[in-house]
Amino acid sequence: MKVKRLVMTAVFTALVFVTTAYILHIPIPATGGYVHIGDAVIYLAAACLPLPYAIFTASVGAGLCDALFAPVYVIPTIIIKAILVLFFTNKKDKIICKRNVIALILAGVTGVLCYYAVDAFLYFDKNFLAALSTLPMSFVQPAASAAAFLIIGAALDKLNFKKLF
Repeated sequence: MKVKRLVMTAVFTALVFVTTAYILHIPIPATGGYVHIGDAVIYLAAACLPLPYAIFTASVGAGLCDALFAPVYVIPTIIIKAILVLFFTNKKDKIICKRNVIALILAGVTGVLCYYAVDAFLYFDKNFLAALSTLPMSFVQPAASAAAFLIIGAALDKLNFKKLF
């Protein structure tokens, strides 16, 4: 069972990296960021794997992507993505459950606010009012990831994917 968890953790980690870096990687000029479905894979990992494995998947998968594309964000990303998985549960029989749907909202808002604080510190000389201009467009990313999570999670639930764990 432990080997299966390690393999699934490695697969999810690789999927986080690939989906964040390359699949549907759409730049958002207003924020300097981009829309990707990597967070949807993080949410799926959090709904399927035990917490320590999900934290590893989120932190390492997203952290490696930032090491490649935006090195200044590596440490904040490792911390923020680890926080986001805390809202989800893997203890239900299905990926799409009430707690995980609520977690989408909590993780989305938390992620936006955490990156807002990082941006204010890094780029706006600790001026949190100036950084407010990037805040509205920042919600595009978690909304896209939430939609992808719901679609992929529902499909995986029909295939009884959680029974593999």
